[in-house]
Amino acid sequence: MYDDYDTCSVCGSAVRLLPNPGASADPSDGPGGPRDGFVGAGDDPVDVRECTNEDCPTRKVDGPNA
Repeated sequence: MYDDYDTCSVCGSAVRLLPNPGASADPSDGPGGPRDGFVGAGDDPVDVRECTNEDCPTRKVDGPNA
């Protein structure tokens, strides 16, 4: 189970967790990782953190991460 109770790193407001748009829930029958066997930095984050403060800079398109 994954929990993230940290507040926004920019303004300190609460955050909501949203599904990572790049994550796929499709099951795979094969092994994980690329075919050449090299495993990189790991999986994408489970969730995307979104600040609940509408005026926070993290809510802007090019803003920092919450």
